[in-house]
Amino acid sequence: MLHEQQRAQPTRGQRAHSLLSQATLLLDESRALSYAVVMALADTPREELSREEIDGLCQLAYELLNKLTKTQEVFQETRQKLRDA
Repeated sequence: MLHEQQRAQPTRGQRAHSLLSQATLLLDESRALSYAVVMALADTPREELSREEIDGLCQLAYELLNKLTKTQEVFQETRQKLRDA
């Protein structure tokens, strides 16, 4: 009976892989949203926002997109290492 309970519980590696997969999905969605913000701001008519506001928001969104991309790369590398282990 104890053997069956132990078998039913995921291993540490399986749990880590599952969490990394979930995190990767969230990062993919975040990157897509960040890209949409960048594109929407880039297409916003200049008279609706000041040039400095648009430039600042675009820069912020671009930096967020870069950070999310780097984070995603780390998660994917970690997930691959877990698979290979």
